Amino acid sequence: MPQYDINLREYWWIFKKRKFIIITIAIILGIFSTTFAILRAPEPLYSTTCVIEFEKSYTAEGIYNQGYHWSDSDEIETHISVIKGYPVFQRVAEKMGLIPGKGPRGGRTKESAVFPIIENLQSKVQVTREKYSSILNIKVTDSSPVFTQKLANTIGLAYKEVLAEQQMRRTRETIKYIEEQLREVRTKLKEAEDEFNRFGQENELISIDLQSEDLLARAKGIKEELKSLQEDKMELEGIAGRLESFIKDPSVSDHDFYSEKGGNRYKSANDTLVGLLIKKETLLEDYTQRHPEVVAINRSIIESARKMLFILKLQMNKMESRMGDLRDELEQVNRKTKVLMDKKLEFNRLKRRVDLYHNMTVLLEKKNQEAMIRRADRPEVVNIIKPALLPTRPINPPKRGMVGATGTLIGIIIGLVAAFIVETFDTSLGAIEDVEETLGVQVLGVIPQANVRDIREGLREKYGKGLNDHALKESVNLVTHLLPKSMMAESFRGLRTNIQFKDADQKIRTLAVTSSTHEEGKTLVAINLAMTMAQAGIKTLLIGCDLRKPTVAKALGIEMAVGVTDILLGNYQWRDTVKGFTDIIMGKMNVDEVMMTPGLDNLHVITAGGVSPNPAELIESKRLDQFLEEVKDEYDIVVIDSTPILSTADAAILGRKVDAVLLVYRVGSVSRALLRRSTSQLKQIRCNVIGVVLNSMRPEVSPDFQDFKYYSYYSVYGEDDQTLPRHRKGLSKFGLQPFKGFKLGGILGRKDPSGKEKTRPSVSRFLMLIVAVLFLAGGITLHYGGMGPFQWFSKVKLLQREPGRPGSDKEIQGREPRERSASPPGGPPAEVAVKSPSFGATAPPAKPRQERAKMPKAAGERSMKSGEVQSAPERNSYPYSLKVGSFRELEMARKAMSLYEEKGSPVYHIRVHLSNGIWYRVYLGIYRDEEEAEHFKRDRGLGETVVVKVPHAVLVGTYRTKEEGREKLELLKGLDFSPYWMEDGGKGFRLCIGAFNSRDGAERKLEELRSKGIQGRIIKR
Repeated sequence: MPQYDINLREYWWIFKKRKFIIITIAIILGIFSTTFAILRAPEPLYSTTCVIEFEKSYTAEGIYNQGYHWSDSDEIETHISVIKGYPVFQRVAEKMGLIPGKGPRGGRTKESAVFPIIENLQSKVQVTREKYSSILNIKVTDSSPVFTQKLANTIGLAYKEVLAEQQMRRTRETIKYIEEQLREVRTKLKEAEDEFNRFGQENELISIDLQSEDLLARAKGIKEELKSLQEDKMELEGIAGRLESFIKDPSVSDHDFYSEKGGNRYKSANDTLVGLLIKKETLLEDYTQRHPEVVAINRSIIESARKMLFILKLQMNKMESRMGDLRDELEQVNRKTKVLMDKKLEFNRLKRRVDLYHNMTVLLEKKNQEAMIRRADRPEVVNIIKPALLPTRPINPPKRGMVGATGTLIGIIIGLVAAFIVETFDTSLGAIEDVEETLGVQVLGVIPQANVRDIREGLREKYGKGLNDHALKESVNLVTHLLPKSMMAESFRGLRTNIQFKDADQKIRTLAVTSSTHEEGKTLVAINLAMTMAQAGIKTLLIGCDLRKPTVAKALGIEMAVGVTDILLGNYQWRDTVKGFTDIIMGKMNVDEVMMTPGLDNLHVITAGGVSPNPAELIESKRLDQFLEEVKDEYDIVVIDSTPILSTADAAILGRKVDAVLLVYRVGSVSRALLRRSTSQLKQIRCNVIGVVLNSMRPEVSPDFQDFKYYSYYSVYGEDDQTLPRHRKGLSKFGLQPFKGFKLGGILGRKDPSGKEKTRPSVSRFLMLIVAVLFLAGGITLHYGGMGPFQWFSKVKLLQREPGRPGSDKEIQGREPRERSASPPGGPPAEVAVKSPSFGATAPPAKPRQERAKMPKAAGERSMKSGEVQSAPERNSYPYSLKVGSFRELEMARKAMSLYEEKGSPVYHIRVHLSNGIWYRVYLGIYRDEEEAEHFKRDRGLGETVVVKVPHAVLVGTYRTKEEGREKLELLKGLDFSPYWMEDGGKGFRLCIGAFNSRDGAERKLEELRSKGIQGRIIKR
């Protein structure tokens, strides 16, 4: 199955789906940001900077204190911290008169009053460093420009004074400290060395590393052996538990007691048990459980199981004993390892202590000598190189517009994130590719969503008061009967065709319709699928096998009593419970409603019957198997409405008894996990799940709905041109507008609610209009042979236009355009209901012309001139055929032909090259006029075919009898052509290939025949 990658179209669909979340969050944050910017407009602030420089000098402090090396960025950070410290700002506050000058200090009352003032000053100051220099910028910010200038300059002067005082005091204290520490460290070094030597001699710790490695390796080996024994024991304990359960109840299904961990005695006993079980199964094929031989072999089986259990217990006891020995040995190894590691730890600790005191002694002696030599050096100097100036402009002008725009932009981003989060947590499946990739099952049909109220209004408009309350109430369940030309009805016909072509070799006679949970539309699909089968002339039986909540009888308006429950209980024969055409008329539907659509006489129904207390047991009974085998002989197809998979066991039991199971999924209603669970549950019991039906497909759930616009063509098929607007209006009332957004007015400009057209169209729609006009002009010019140098392209074989795209059949029949590809890139032609395995292939390159073989003319074959057009007499003109469909693969086309060969008319196919690859069109019959084709279509129940006019063909030979051309016919079939016979005015028969609505298609086919060495000419049928 091809992988499905999300593209820009999917992202755009998520934006449209979750646009309310995105717009709401963007508007809320935009309004909040703008309001906040207006209400919280900042007070004007002024800023100025005082620049100071540190002049490096070689004082005693510079030797023993690396903090005064100006090239080190950490020391600059130290100066920055000192400038913003308490002593400097206390001096600043005194100089500015904010606190009293020198006097008694340290009082609690005074300190409590000073702290707030100093903290306020610190909050206004920011100190930074010029890059790679010893220059600092003291930046002050305040609402008063004069105060800002004074504070910056005062900080520079105060720091210069404080730094000088600190340096002198620190020099004296440092020298004294070094001398005291040096004496103490030398004493400790001597003691550490003595202790280290004594410990090493006492414990002989020369090979401590090798000893520890050996002990650790042995401990690791013991642990691995213990782990292996524990795993083996657990495996044997599990088998022993199963053996005990088997001894208590030999009827359990788990008979696998084999284990590689068991000894030879256990394996021999297991082989004996397996042989007894096989012998028992063989006896049960001929005897019952109470037969003496079966009873005797059961005793032997129990004895063998007990013997196996005894052997396992002996083996587990040995393992337990071995594990105890290993644990004791591991404990001894751990004790030895601990003692050794403790000694090693103490050895390393003593060595580190010696090294530490040695390094400290060396450092202190060095610093002491440096301090004594440079004690007389002068302290470092702070210079003010740029005093602070008076600021004139505030630094924080209000930015309301930018704040509002930023808030809106952030709101859009958060909205997008929220939209994707909501989409991520939406675990339901919407896209067709997602369903197929997740479940591994092909999607056979897509049922669009329809509003029940709108359907009822459409029925009232179409039929007036001719419908009763029951028909209106069950309008959705009877949509293929009441509205046979609606989109939903055509969807069910497409589903019917897909099921018929799903496996033409293996005929599906019984089909169960189920779903994951309730209210997903399984009964709707079952009823309408059965009706479309009956409308196609197929003898159909609809069985309501939902014995818990039966709804089939209610939908058809017939009595529910006497049904499946009564058949399975043996109260009635199934033929006595069948309800047919007469029962439906006698029910809640009147005669006019029953006769609205032909084919209902081919439908027979068996209702669920009375509610049973044990429906699962009834479904599992052998009477249901017998019942299904008998109805398969009587009916062409049997459609069964079953219960949901996850709610009950009925559907799973029934799935094993039928030929195929069809799973209904209401798009967006069930999570991915539940849907996958439903499919896996059916596959586990080996049910033949032929496909999935996507019910209630709507644009807001999945963008795939846009890919099903061809339904609009079928929704009005067969109506006159005058009725087309009324039907499209009806589709709009159902909420299904496949051509919405493709009107010319939508391209030129959108309309406001008042109906006036806006003057500014969107750029994208304007570009679409320009491109469409250019393509139209080019097409007209090519068609009439204009454009001078481009006239050569008029001779190129264009692809045949696929009928069945939006537009009526009468337009196709009234003209003979050049064959063009109307199929969208990557998709099949619109009228094809069968899902092709691939849609992305492009047309293969043209093969080189093969050497023409010389073929002798068969007896009776007439010679023909190349390219000659032969107009047959009027009585032999057969320009019309029934188009069955187009198929991506030749094998699928042949399967479709095999289904129509018994209709009493020739079936043939032609190969066409479209923009998305090679397709095979299948045609049925040749007819003189459209009325004759329609008559044949109605008589044979071929509602899925389309009457087309294809007057051109390639004649490859004329013969007096068909036997004369038999050899030529077989030769053409061997070359993958599809020839057919036409009468030649009573004089013989014509052997033809293809059916084309234009001469260009016939010319391409004629060239293909000539490349194979076959002569022919173009004729009008």
